[in-house]
Amino acid sequence: MGKMTRFKYGVANERGTALTKAGTYTITEQDILNDGVSFFKINGAYTLTLPVVNSKLKGISLLIFGNDAASKVYVSGGFGGGGNNYDTVTIGVDNAVEFWCDGTYWYA
Repeated sequence: MGKMTRFKYGVANERGTALTKAGTYTITEQDILNDGVSFFKINGAYTLTLPVVNSKLKGISLLIFGNDAASKVYVSGGFGGGGNNYDTVTIGVDNAVEFWCDGTYWYA
């Protein structure tokens, strides 16, 4: 069991800087590209908004953890371009969802 724990710890360290938000927040390109944030924690019944997609975000993966039944992630334009104006993912209590950008759309 010790090896797995060390492995998980190592993977968590490789994900980059974590950012905890206790309020509605829009993730910025600076958060991701300049500050190296790749893990976000929604601390409460709040919504994080993903940044507008562009070619600079191609290949970016974000892991977002929620600790409330109403913790949500919002993206304008819909995930994979499927939404009319926006899509929302409810993360829920003690759950995490990974979001990936292909430079054109966000996917969950």
